Amino acid sequence: MSLKAELEGFLSRLWEEALAFGIDPVPVDFEIVPAHAIYELAAYGMPGHYSHWIYGRDYWRMKQRMDRGQGRLYEMVIDTEPAIAYLLDSNTVAAQKLVMAHVLGHADLFKNHLLLKDGPKQFHHTLAASRERFAQYAREYGADAVEAILDRALSIQDQVAVEPQERAEPTNPPSRPNPYLDLWGEEKPAARRRPPRYSLPTSDLLGFIARHSPVLQDWERDVLEVVRLEGLYHAPKRKVKILHEGWATYCHHHLLPRLELEPGEAIEVARVHAQVATPDPLRLNPYWFGWQFAESLVEEFGFARAREIWMEETDAGLVRNYLDSQRVRRLQLYRYRWVQGEVRTPRGPLPTWDAIYEESDVEDLRAALANALAVGPPEIQVVDVGVNGVLELRHTPDDSQLDPEWTQLTLEAIRDLWGAGVVLYDANAKPYRVEPRRRG
Repeated sequence: MSLKAELEGFLSRLWEEALAFGIDPVPVDFEIVPAHAIYELAAYGMPGHYSHWIYGRDYWRMKQRMDRGQGRLYEMVIDTEPAIAYLLDSNTVAAQKLVMAHVLGHADLFKNHLLLKDGPKQFHHTLAASRERFAQYAREYGADAVEAILDRALSIQDQVAVEPQERAEPTNPPSRPNPYLDLWGEEKPAARRRPPRYSLPTSDLLGFIARHSPVLQDWERDVLEVVRLEGLYHAPKRKVKILHEGWATYCHHHLLPRLELEPGEAIEVARVHAQVATPDPLRLNPYWFGWQFAESLVEEFGFARAREIWMEETDAGLVRNYLDSQRVRRLQLYRYRWVQGEVRTPRGPLPTWDAIYEESDVEDLRAALANALAVGPPEIQVVDVGVNGVLELRHTPDDSQLDPEWTQLTLEAIRDLWGAGVVLYDANAKPYRVEPRRRG
């Protein structure tokens, strides 16, 4: 029997067991790909993605790390409908089966989690259409020009938000076929969509610049809109990383024993599971942490209620609402402080550093961990457009800190997109400024 036929038969039995177990995943298309393909997909994040140098950088870094044995990519799964899962062709058959069961856990969240279930399930088609347009822009305006606008747009891709007033309004019919249907959706021939008007302040920095910059050409606005949509697509996924990997690990751990594996496969499954779901003494392993948290919720509330909790919470919310003293011990959550010492050598004393475990109050630990998980990209608001068109920004108070060097470089990118000076006030009202570029 071929590998493809064996895995297809296994998937049929796995799907039946998943439904009987109590999960409801979106259908999944599985594809087996070589290592270089899965590295490329992981670097780009989605098939059909437009090109940019940072994705080549990420591919090379990942390949170097994997070639040195510093990790292994068993799979990659995309939130589409049906979901698309890519399996590494060098995996053993037993590892492929574990990964398939693991993916169904991801697919359960794609379909049912509060933050994910209504997301754009065909966004990869938007990116594919954008790639074709970007290639056309490179032919018309030059590859360097497209690369430059992407450099600047990607620097603020995380500074996006959906505005309440973002609604379609009919205007005059377009004079030519609209090439941006993947951005604005299907439209009637007699109407096209108008960008929303912003009320300030707004956290949609990239969107505000795309719609209101006085210097951008139409094709540049299109590039910014695509980058913005991608930022909005990924924003909720950053909030549920532990939930994703923990639930997928929980599912494969409970589904595989319900299925009859070939002789010897159970040992290989246990080995792979141990590789990914092992506690790390110095950092949080999301596979281990999420899996054990899920187990504890099922033990306390039963499977149905535990799954409801899982589909409603974020990583930070899960910790803040359900981490207690028993789970702290179960999850081996320790806080350390570094203590300096010294060791004597023939060349004299040398400094050493030791990590010393500290007893922690559960409330303090819960708050610290929840706050750490809640921290995302800094929220930068557009406050006003001042004298001489200066764009006035504000960093809203949160636990994120602005790095002065990176802040200055990012403001220069914003200045180039906006076409005038920019001033940013941090949470302590300290200003960062960049002046407009001199002309001539």
